[in-house]
Amino acid sequence: MRVLVVKTSSMGDVVHTLPALTDATDALGEIDFDWACEPAFSEIPRWHPSVSDVLTTPFRKWRGRFPRVLFSKEFQAYKCTISDRCYDAVIDAQGLMKSAFLITRFAKGVKHGFNARSVRERFASLAYNKRHGVSKSMHAIERTRHLFACALNYPLPEATPDASIDLGRPFDIENKIVLITQTSRQSKYWPESFWRQIIEDALLQFDTIVLPVGSDSEYEAANLVYGDLPVRILNQFPLTDVACEIAGSRAVVSVDTGLAHISDALSVPLLVLYGPTDPRLVGPIGSKSEIIKSPSVKMDCISPDTVMSWIRALNTGLGE
Repeated sequence: MRVLVVKTSSMGDVVHTLPALTDATDALGEIDFDWACEPAFSEIPRWHPSVSDVLTTPFRKWRGRFPRVLFSKEFQAYKCTISDRCYDAVIDAQGLMKSAFLITRFAKGVKHGFNARSVRERFASLAYNKRHGVSKSMHAIERTRHLFACALNYPLPEATPDASIDLGRPFDIENKIVLITQTSRQSKYWPESFWRQIIEDALLQFDTIVLPVGSDSEYEAANLVYGDLPVRILNQFPLTDVACEIAGSRAVVSVDTGLAHISDALSVPLLVLYGPTDPRLVGPIGSKSEIIKSPSVKMDCISPDTVMSWIRALNTGLGE
């Protein structure tokens, strides 16, 4: 069986789709999945052993100039790539107009997606041959698992499977902590002065403190604030390299961002700090993951002392 998965972004949403592939593979045996994904996140689908190919869909690059792009040679080449293969099923797990009408409808195969009441953008459902109802009150991982089970016609196991992440290289657990301080939304930032307190406290407990950043501007900001401290800043490292750093760490503390979901899927002890976002629908679900939710939308309501207490308790439990 050959299936095309349409889930282009964001980082956390792509990670949340991995357990559905594990369900399908466990239930139906050998399946070859292709995956349509934004180039920035294209490493993530390759971490699943059932994914054969990743078809990059540069929608973010085209944002703001779609009318011109639609008639360009670049877009015509993209359409040929999407329509080049025949699939037993095409599953649009994104549920947006752009995913439905600029990817799913060009693919060859029976097209599945959420029905009008379940989909994120109502008219996207018009692009599907078969529409499936899945409650919006479910966690994102469970919604996607239910969609795949309906589309490929297998009974859904009660327990959520592991994400089946295969980073393709060995790694050793080191006495290090990964602090994910950067996020794309200002409202999700935790104050830099709080992070300094965490770093200064963690220096007494860990040999290495790692801070991943995703752009030169984030690197400059992190270096300005924390550069006088003995931390290792990873500037725009490939996602697989960052994931290996996370997998080889003793703990991760993160704001609400995509790398937190990778940490959750890797089953690393994780603490995520939430402000304006409701974690019940999109938060980490792993047995080693914990959440601190701010009592207001302001992130500065989360005390550094609470985070440091979690880290110290973790170290005690691991035999500090």
